[in-house]
Amino acid sequence: MSAMHIYESIFIVNPNLTDEETANVIKKMQDVITNQGGEMVKFEDWGKKKLAYEIKKQKRGHYAFFQFKAPAALIHELERTYKLTDAVIKFMTIKLEKELRLKQPPKPKKKDLAKAAAAASDATA
Repeated sequence: MSAMHIYESIFIVNPNLTDEETANVIKKMQDVITNQGGEMVKFEDWGKKKLAYEIKKQKRGHYAFFQFKAPAALIHELERTYKLTDAVIKFMTIKLEKELRLKQPPKPKKKDLAKAAAAASDATA
C-alpha cells in the first residue's frame, strides 16, 4: 500500500442544478475517494457564491470542499471524474505538506492568572 497523504479539493458545481442533483454530484465525488481507498477528514458545503469571473457562461457556482487522506494514485482518478462530470465547472486539488491544525490560544502566565483572580475578587466586592 502506498503512503497516505493529506489533500484538499475544492470544486464548483453548476448552480442551475437542483439541490438534489447537486447533492448527488457531491456524493459521487465522496464515493470516488472512499472507493479508491481514501479517507474523508473534513467536508464543507459552502453553498452558492458569486464567481470571481465567468466560467462556462456561469456567474455563480455551488462550492464544495473536501479534506481527505489518500494515496497519490487516487488523485488521478478523482480529477478524471471531475473532468468527466459535466456538472463540475471548475476544480482544484492540492497536497498539504502537513495537516493543518487550529492553533490553541496561548496559555496564560501565572502572574496573568493572579491579576485576573484579583480583578475578579475586586469586581465581586
